[in-house]
Amino acid sequence: MPSPNDRDTLALFRELAVHDSEPALWRLHSIYFSRLFAFTLSMVRVKETAEELASDVFLDVWEKRHLLPGVTRPTAYLFVCARNKALRHLQRPALPLESFDDYTDLECALERGPHELLISSEMLRFINEAIRALPPRCRLIFRLVKENDLKYREVAELLSISEKTVEAQMGIAFKKLSASIPFKLA
Repeated sequence: MPSPNDRDTLALFRELAVHDSEPALWRLHSIYFSRLFAFTLSMVRVKETAEELASDVFLDVWEKRHLLPGVTRPTAYLFVCARNKALRHLQRPALPLESFDDYTDLECALERGPHELLISSEMLRFINEAIRALPPRCRLIFRLVKENDLKYREVAELLSISEKTVEAQMGIAFKKLSASIPFKLA
């Protein structure tokens, strides 16, 4: 069963395919661009390239919108498109790499529901610092699962690793996060 986010995205996919809706494309872009950018940046490690690759995903979605009704897992579909673009880019001749860790402005993006509104800015700062302190691969897996609502299986497929590796990395992330966040929510 698709997640609520997937249901909304499926509706946008249908609107794109059936009505050639540019507003649906822009809504999709506003929901997923920052996530796809962070994901491609973790792979290509060059900010401008990651922005271009993430943007190209939406260009491809527009150009291939007639195929969207056949997509059953839209969030995973978008991340697979981004991964494939990043991998194709990486197969080109090597360019100088920038460290993903240099980008401190990439924060954990929390959707605002009633319980998230209770999180103080100080708590959010602690959470983001703890996430940034995770090892790069662990941080990437954590963000794909928690910020992008991908299932362990989808992350494993996306990163070409086993589901057990994803599970182990999430366990490491939770252990390190719980140890480094100074207070807990009730």
